[in-house]
Amino acid sequence: MAYQYGATRAHAGHNPLDAASTHNITGTGNTSPPEPAACRILNAAVELFGERGFTPVTLKDIADQAGVSAPLVIHHYGSKAGLRKACDRHVAELFRERKAQGLQAGLDGMARNYAFEAMQASQHLLRYLLRAFLAGGEEMDELFDHLVDDAVEYTDQAVEMGLVYPSRNQRNRVALMLMQQFGSLMMAHQMQRYFGFDPTRGQPEDVTTYLETIMELYTQPVINGEAYAELLGTVDQERPSFPPDHTPT
Repeated sequence: MAYQYGATRAHAGHNPLDAASTHNITGTGNTSPPEPAACRILNAAVELFGERGFTPVTLKDIADQAGVSAPLVIHHYGSKAGLRKACDRHVAELFRERKAQGLQAGLDGMARNYAFEAMQASQHLLRYLLRAFLAGGEEMDELFDHLVDDAVEYTDQAVEMGLVYPSRNQRNRVALMLMQQFGSLMMAHQMQRYFGFDPTRGQPEDVTTYLETIMELYTQPVINGEAYAELLGTVDQERPSFPPDHTPT
């Protein structure tokens, strides 16, 4: 899916992610090519916004973390708001990529170690998303709509691969699942108390109880459908599955 929202305010024909840094900050003697400055800025912003929130973090903080000057941040992203939009897009793309990788791992028979490592690798993204949800606003609405669009896409693929059961309304189902999953981030302290694992900061070796519980929840029925046949009959008709002001891309 091509993301069109959150475009950076850069010069015409200039892609900030193609701009190379003039120095290598990876250390003396490291022969690997330096990471482009725009990428370092983006990664630093995602990390700092997730750790501290959007308001306290300054462009100078981000520049210092990325090893560049504050004017260079403005050069690539135009403003703090422009950088925030670029971060939204970047996080959504990374989240989609991780889910796609998870699908392939599931098809190959996902190893427990893979699940542990994948969860830990996504923690900085979860911290950023938690901050975005708490901040709210139109930016969050736009970001969440694109997360849902992507979730429909990779869940459809999972259905075709035989990893997930089909739904009478795929978009409604994935939207609710995302709300539940991301909503649990706000209960990180309680998750730590009950399961010994904080999804935003926990270590892979701590996730066993949480992972076993979540897999049971998603792989074994909770409600006896026959006992609620009448209720299910009243909601059997397909309902609209996206906000009135949002058309899926």
